[in-house]
Amino acid sequence: MQALICSVGTEILLGNIVDTNSQYIASHLKEMGINVYKMITVGDNFNRLEDVLKESDGAYDYVFITGGLGPTDDDITKEVVMKVAKKDKLVVDNKSLRALEEYFSRDEKAITINKKQAIFPEDAIILKNPKGTAPGCIIESDRTKFVLLPGPPHEMTYMFDQEVVKHLMKDSFIKSVTAKTAFLGEWDMASRVDLSGKNPTISPYATDNGCILRITASGRNEEEVDRLLEEGIDKVKESLGDYVITFEDKRKEEVLIDILRERKEFVSTAESFTGGLIASSIIDIDGASDVIKESYVTYANSSKHDLLNVSYETIEKYDVVSREVLKEMLDGLYRRTEADLTIATTGYAHLGKVFVGVLYKDKYILKEYNFKGDRNRVRLRAKNRAIDLAITLMRGKYDSINI
Repeated sequence: MQALICSVGTEILLGNIVDTNSQYIASHLKEMGINVYKMITVGDNFNRLEDVLKESDGAYDYVFITGGLGPTDDDITKEVVMKVAKKDKLVVDNKSLRALEEYFSRDEKAITINKKQAIFPEDAIILKNPKGTAPGCIIESDRTKFVLLPGPPHEMTYMFDQEVVKHLMKDSFIKSVTAKTAFLGEWDMASRVDLSGKNPTISPYATDNGCILRITASGRNEEEVDRLLEEGIDKVKESLGDYVITFEDKRKEEVLIDILRERKEFVSTAESFTGGLIASSIIDIDGASDVIKESYVTYANSSKHDLLNVSYETIEKYDVVSREVLKEMLDGLYRRTEADLTIATTGYAHLGKVFVGVLYKDKYILKEYNFKGDRNRVRLRAKNRAIDLAITLMRGKYDSINI
């Protein structure tokens, strides 16, 4: 099967934003045995997009289009596809309309402006979008399936994974499971697992939440796919062992919250150069209020002293970015909050020199890292490492892996 990927948006052509959607779609289609023949970007111009899609109709089994599904005049994708596919009988999808009404709290003006997002050809397959206001859809011509997806990456990736995949390749079953890993970089993770298999496929990716392995299986029926997926999961477990955080569709922070909630325990954080990033990543998850106790951004030396009782003598003797200061931060945080789990950071983000510490049940982990990248990349990697350390320590697996 052949596919074309088309990103729509003048802002992409002008270089104002980077098209990550096409890369994401291409990497996933490869796993499904769909060959991406071409990628193209078209501005918000009706005639140019029409020319591209007319040329594509019949030349490809699938055309994946991202962007241009919003309520404004320059959101033209659906209208162009309907013209190319010769769809002139339109209907309002009531489920999509109700979702818009709920999203905009039944504001009549907002609903009137956005209603076009709920209008589709009567035979279109609607793709739900709980992450935004613009549903996607699949519109078929006589020869090609046009898959319309929203432009914002967090909406597009969710819709692709949760909605599109189940409609692709109707003649076979396809399922994927994602292994979230701790500590390992992409190349290190990939080098430990045999990635040569064709079914299931195992593909490595680096994400902002750490590195993952996506295991994808296809088969003639669901039972066959489930069996193949289990083979892939067992293969990853055997290769990575305790480096695997979870095979469930959840962020690592959610895994940490689940552990704390199950044990009826609490976490507190004291962050210097990470500036609250660890606490924020936990609070981003539903249920954080059940487990997070207190959080401090102790950026200045005086804050470390006043809030956490870090001594100025220790700072002067060992430097504020040191193992000794990190330990005093953890001790002070525990005394102040009496949380079961305490996490602390200190570092020079611009240099990449950082210390990340975790204290749980009288067990300390005090780690020094030298991360590459700009200051925000360094902060993100330190946040991920803190979550990895906390989960691994709480599970009692820290001593079984080499980090």
